[in-house]
Amino acid sequence: MKPAIVAIVSDTHIGSTTALCLPEWSWDSGVVDQHGEQIRGSYKFSREQEWIYNNWLDYWSYVKRLAGKKYRIITVHVGDVVDGDHHQTVQAIPNIEDQESLAVEILKPIANMGDMYFIRGTGAHAGELSRSEVRVAKELGAKMCVWELILSVNNILIDFAHHGRAGGRLWTSAGAGSATESVVEAAVGNRKLPRYVFRGHNHIIDDSGEKNPTTRYISLPSWQLRTEYGYKVSPGTRSDIGGVIVLPDGSLDLSKLRYFAAPGQRKVITA
Repeated sequence: MKPAIVAIVSDTHIGSTTALCLPEWSWDSGVVDQHGEQIRGSYKFSREQEWIYNNWLDYWSYVKRLAGKKYRIITVHVGDVVDGDHHQTVQAIPNIEDQESLAVEILKPIANMGDMYFIRGTGAHAGELSRSEVRVAKELGAKMCVWELILSVNNILIDFAHHGRAGGRLWTSAGAGSATESVVEAAVGNRKLPRYVFRGHNHIIDDSGEKNPTTRYISLPSWQLRTEYGYKVSPGTRSDIGGVIVLPDGSLDLSKLRYFAAPGQRKVITA
């Protein structure tokens, strides 16, 4: 079997008006015309979503170039694949089934690259027991959709789960503590130590680096800019956009970890 490249993305929140989206999408309006035919609502992505989508294409084009014909591609989506119906939001496609269909359409080319795994995310976004993720994973033919996953690839152990801790400011970090926690948990369970631990949920990059010599912890970026709710709970912070790649030799490619220059960011206004 060929060695593999592992492409890791998280928190796509597809269906949100501030997240990953196709250039155009139609959705269930619940209305029919005079002939009884369903009228589909029409949605075109915003300038901010165009920026996210172009970076998404760039990320996967880069993954394919790295793999070439020499390596397999394994994809892990670390939760919150759709945005769902949460926090009384009006910044989302209203029908959950439409969000799921859009997610399948966006992720289908990725699933066709190789094996795909899903981590179940937050109930507020994916529903009870993460049913949206289960349905999307099944439609895409994913290998599995689970709460936690310890994957052995190229003789390297990689630990995945959606929920984890991250420092909320540039000068704070929870990475080293979380890495050590994973080491202790593996030791208590008499398991081999994971080389990498990846968590989603926070939309903020937090990297323990090599503070712990055996295990490196990374809180992953997302594919969603801040929503109204995000402005409320995390004022003055960014939402990181990007993905991580684990190379066949076990090293990390972090060149696509963060895409910069998102439109719509804070600017100085001269009065």
